[in-house]
Amino acid sequence: MSQTQMEKCCECIIDVFHKYSIQTDHHDRLSKAEFAKLLKEQLPNFIQGSKASGDADGLFNELDKNKDQELTFEEFMTFVGKFLIECHHKFHHDH
Repeated sequence: MSQTQMEKCCECIIDVFHKYSIQTDHHDRLSKAEFAKLLKEQLPNFIQGSKASGDADGLFNELDKNKDQELTFEEFMTFVGKFLIECHHKFHHDH
């Protein structure tokens, strides 16, 4: 059975997280630099058109709930959820 559209989206989010998280010693966590690189490369339009512009550090610190200077997948998903909610609101506003 082939994957559904939603299953493909979920797999894609996991793949993107791992693409950036494997660049340092903790292979299942994002460092501040990895998170900034992910935002810059994967969400350039978000960075240009939002309050996150120039403040990846602030966003990282907000997401890093346990203050260990790394983002777990769960902490990263907090960002993804908030980002999708913002996109959903923008979609309704624009249409």
